[in-house]
Amino acid sequence: MIVGLDLSLTGLGMAAVPPDWDLDWKHVQTHRVSCPLPRNATLRQQTDRLRSLALDCRVFAVRVGATHVWGEDLPTARAFNLVSLGELRGAVRLELLRECGLDLHFAPQSSVRKFLLGRLPRKDRKAHVVEALKAAGANFGSDDECDAFAVANWGLSEIGAPCMAGLLWTSGTAA
Repeated sequence: MIVGLDLSLTGLGMAAVPPDWDLDWKHVQTHRVSCPLPRNATLRQQTDRLRSLALDCRVFAVRVGATHVWGEDLPTARAFNLVSLGELRGAVRLELLRECGLDLHFAPQSSVRKFLLGRLPRKDRKAHVVEALKAAGANFGSDDECDAFAVANWGLSEIGAPCMAGLLWTSGTAA
């Protein structure tokens, strides 16, 4: 079972796709969690949020029987909360390795989206992912779950399993 993670502090998306899913959406499981903090959150509250989100990732991975886990890598430009995202990434990586023996692999967000879409739109990239997946028949509850599926899709491609690629390409030209 391939698990994709959209590692975010505001809405962490998770998607599980079996390698033999044969592009049938009923085999895809998704989940989204959030753990909001007050503006004046203490260091302890911030740490508890990281622990809670990492635990949610582990519980999901165990529940779906994960064998491989992929997450979006840290953004490279105009990063919002880069330090906190790095801490979340480390907390999830440690939780999955320590408790499940699973390595958390990372893929660049732009590469994940470009692989799924066939090209990388100049703006509104997340919206393009959501729309392309809806057009392909997916019915996810949030944008975060769509991003998590895109990451799982990348993981499927890495192990040679059926995956989706080039959803914005039609008749050999960009849409």
